[in-house]
Amino acid sequence: MTDAPSGRRSELLLGVVAIVLIAATMRLPVAALSPLAGRIDADIPLSALALGALGTAPPLAFALAGVLAPRLARRLQLEPTLLLAMLAMIAGHVVRAAAIDYAMLLVGTLVLLLGAGFGNVLLPAAVKKITPNRIGAMTAAYAMIMSIGAAVPPLVAVPLAELGDWRLSLAVWAAFVAVAALPWIALAVGAVRARRAAIASDEGMPVPGPRPRRAALLRSPTLWGIGIPFTVSSISAYAGYALLPPLLRETAGVGEAEAGALLALLGFLGLPLAALGPVLAARLRTPTPLLVASTALFGTAYAGLLLAPQAATLLWMIALGLGYITFPMCLALFALRSRTPAMASTVSGAVQTVGYSVAALAPLLLGALRDGTGSWSAAIAVLLALSFANLLAVPLLARKGFVDDELASVEELVR
Repeated sequence: MTDAPSGRRSELLLGVVAIVLIAATMRLPVAALSPLAGRIDADIPLSALALGALGTAPPLAFALAGVLAPRLARRLQLEPTLLLAMLAMIAGHVVRAAAIDYAMLLVGTLVLLLGAGFGNVLLPAAVKKITPNRIGAMTAAYAMIMSIGAAVPPLVAVPLAELGDWRLSLAVWAAFVAVAALPWIALAVGAVRARRAAIASDEGMPVPGPRPRRAALLRSPTLWGIGIPFTVSSISAYAGYALLPPLLRETAGVGEAEAGALLALLGFLGLPLAALGPVLAARLRTPTPLLVASTALFGTAYAGLLLAPQAATLLWMIALGLGYITFPMCLALFALRSRTPAMASTVSGAVQTVGYSVAALAPLLLGALRDGTGSWSAAIAVLLALSFANLLAVPLLARKGFVDDELASVEELVR
């Protein structure tokens, strides 16, 4: 018979493996399709507008997940909800691979992204629940795996398509997600059994606290302190994905291939940042040094692109890539500044809803500003000004406050 400590170690190992595997699937919806656009276009015509809609879909789906995921997790529990998210990703991969027209391709992509968005929102809560004493290290691990998950599909998408066609290349990821879902089946079954046992026992099932009111959430300084840098980094990231290649070609005079390589550099810089950001967020008393560093790096990058784009283009891109350290920092803060997994998912959902909603609009508005003025200067100036918004979060996160405590104080004042 397995003793209790051994059983707990097995549960911990299962939970860690489950987190790592779901993290590996969460960037597949974005990364696996774009390298195949030319091949897909031969069967399903893809206009520039159609590709633009596919490009705008990720932040919009992630924002919607920010609203839905915490509510569903409160109703179904965390583990079953994440299992449903993975089943949605499997279905989305299958629908996308079987698409016969653009509408089917778009629906499959949206289902995929919604499932991945649930993972974005709920993984900080899973880390809080499964590894409460290793939040920084576990967040760093899954953030690194997410970065690798974004880097691998573009490398293998075309070789897989050459083995069959683009449908095969997309369908492979459904099988990958199915394997990654296996530990979540065990975790979900365990959570349901524990719930039934608690209901049947004399203790009864623990009742989750009431869902925080939106007005109360808005009065949490800590939530604002996390939300501001998350939104700044999201705006910069999605604007970069959409606009950096043409911006660099026009302002720095680089070729198409070099612009693509500079954009890829941002992705590679995400690996060390994913390892460093959460660990520093957990160890530092306050994330002020990270906020100041990010502001300085973003400011250097955008000032360089605005005033001397050709002088040190590589340096400006390195500074821009390193400025994104606040993104993995925020992933850790969702759990570090919450006392319970339920609150971590609430904070994560609220911040990601706002952050991704704004980020979805940024490429459109900045692109319109470029077209309206005839140059990229105004758009770069806006990004430069936004980078200093990070400093607004410094006093909000100066002390180690918890969102739970701040909401309790608000409720006391209301009473």
